[in-house]
Amino acid sequence: MYTGGITFSIVKSFGRLQLIPEAEGLRLCYVSIVDGVENKEAEGYLNLMIPLDAVGGLWATTRAFLYGVESLDENIILQGDEKSEQSDILIKLYRDKPRGEQGRLTGEELCWLRLVTGRTEEERRRIKLGPRDLLSIELACNAVLAIAAEAGTHRPQEE
Repeated sequence: MYTGGITFSIVKSFGRLQLIPEAEGLRLCYVSIVDGVENKEAEGYLNLMIPLDAVGGLWATTRAFLYGVESLDENIILQGDEKSEQSDILIKLYRDKPRGEQGRLTGEELCWLRLVTGRTEEERRRIKLGPRDLLSIELACNAVLAIAAEAGTHRPQEE
């Protein structure tokens, strides 16, 4: 696991997700917990970077979920490399369908983070997020934006 700098952790009984703000984006490090111990050698280990251009959307959606306002899900797709047979990666922040009248939010909807890197069950991680977890994601994204602004690393792609 990464040590040093500022990190945020989301720990569940089955795994630990570290959120590591960097000038180029938000690094996600996921390690499975097997028999109560983190194991980098266990299936499901993940170390990937969410690019800077995608962090703002993740930040905004996380804030919307934290404050209970209407918002669409956030989907980030990182293109795989066909030559090395690397599949696309999906990072999805979403919540359950609204439970209120006429599809309105009640505040009881659960929030989830899905990290999909392949077809096996170990490559399809789904993490239930509580308010503390959402706050960790929001603060990590905010830190990325601050670090990138200070370092001058944001170079928007022209369309």
